[in-house]
Amino acid sequence: MANSVTGIGGASSPQSEPLEIAGTSKADAQAGSLTGTGSSSEPQASDATELSNVAAVIAASRRAATAPTIRTSLVSSLRAQIAAGTYRPNLDDVAARVAVAIKS
Repeated sequence: MANSVTGIGGASSPQSEPLEIAGTSKADAQAGSLTGTGSSSEPQASDATELSNVAAVIAASRRAATAPTIRTSLVSSLRAQIAAGTYRPNLDDVAARVAVAIKS
C-alpha cells in the first residue's frame, strides 16, 4: 500500500510530486511502508488523535459569564471591618456553609 496521495477519486493530480502522509519519511514513502523503516528518531505513523483545548476554553468562558458579580462596596466594607478588628461573623452560619461546601 502506498503512503502518498496521487489523485482524488481516481483522477490523476496535476501535482508533480505526491503528497506525503504525516509521520513518514521520504524513504518510507518511496518504499511504500506505513510503519517506517528509518532510524528510531524519525516519527512513526500511528492511529492517534490530538484534540485541542478549545472546548475547555469555551466551558471556562461560559462559567465566567455566569459567575456572580463582585459587590465592591460590600468587599471594601468587610475589608475595613477586618482591618479594624471589628468583623465578627456568625460562627453558626460559617459552620453551616462549610458543611454544605464539604458535602457538594
